[in-house]
Amino acid sequence: MDGVKSLSEGTRERKRNGKIQGIIREVVNQQTGRYNSFITQFAAGFQDTSLKMYRWLLYPVLTASAADLQHGLRYRAMRDTLRAKHPEGNSLNVGNLTQALQATASLQVRKDIKPIILDYDQTNLSLNVVDRGFLIWLDNQNRNELLEMAELPIS
Repeated sequence: MDGVKSLSEGTRERKRNGKIQGIIREVVNQQTGRYNSFITQFAAGFQDTSLKMYRWLLYPVLTASAADLQHGLRYRAMRDTLRAKHPEGNSLNVGNLTQALQATASLQVRKDIKPIILDYDQTNLSLNVVDRGFLIWLDNQNRNELLEMAELPIS
C-alpha cells in the first residue's frame, strides 16, 4: 500500500509542477511586449551615436547568467566584455562606458519605461536588474533572438 501512496503523491507533485510551469509561462508571455519594448528603446539610447553605448550595455545583460544578474554586473566585467565584443575593441574609451552607465535610469525615465529595469550603483560599481520580473522573463527567452532584436552580435 505504501508504494501506491507514494506513486499517487509523485503524480500529484508532477501535476502541481506542471501547473506552476504553466503559470510561469503565462506570466512570461504577458510581459514579453513590455520587455521587448525595453530592449529596443534602451538600445536606441538618447540619440544615434557612433559608439551606440546603450545598445552595447545590453550585451553583458543579455548574455549574463541569471545568477550574475541577481548579484549585479560589476563594472570591470562589463568593461572587459565590451572591450572583447565592441567594434572599438581595446580602444573603447571607458569614460563613455561610465557615462552611459550613470545615465541608465535617466534614459529609462526619458523613454517612459516604468518601472525601470536597470539601475547603476555608482558606489559599488554595479549594474543591477531592479525589476525582478525581468530576470524570470529573461531566463525563459532565447537569448540569441534578444541579441538580434537589439542588433548585437550573437554570442
